[in-house]
Amino acid sequence: MNLCWRLGRSTAREIYEASLERQERGYQTVKTLLDRIAAKGYLSVEKLGPLCVYEPRRRRGESVAAAIDDFVETVLDRVPRPLMTYLAESEDLDEDERRRLKEILASQGAEEDPPGD
Repeated sequence: MNLCWRLGRSTAREIYEASLERQERGYQTVKTLLDRIAAKGYLSVEKLGPLCVYEPRRRRGESVAAAIDDFVETVLDRVPRPLMTYLAESEDLDEDERRRLKEILASQGAEEDPPGD
């Protein structure tokens, strides 16, 4: 999806060639991934003769939110705690990201507290 957002409207071949900068995957693997992503509603597909032209249907933030919602629903059985614990303990987060995560959680907690407490 990162390539699709970066390239915009593009063919499977263009996306495949751009993917070679980071990873070596076969063209058919990339095409299969694009078709699966499209089937989930993240990409639109237009057939132009033998070519498939892909275009993101949602902005990055919308797609990320939908993917996380789907993950929490299907993998975590609607219990987000393991995801939150993972994020809080992840060594991949830098200090700014940790601070932002704490701010978000604190603001959500403050909104849920009843007045007068």
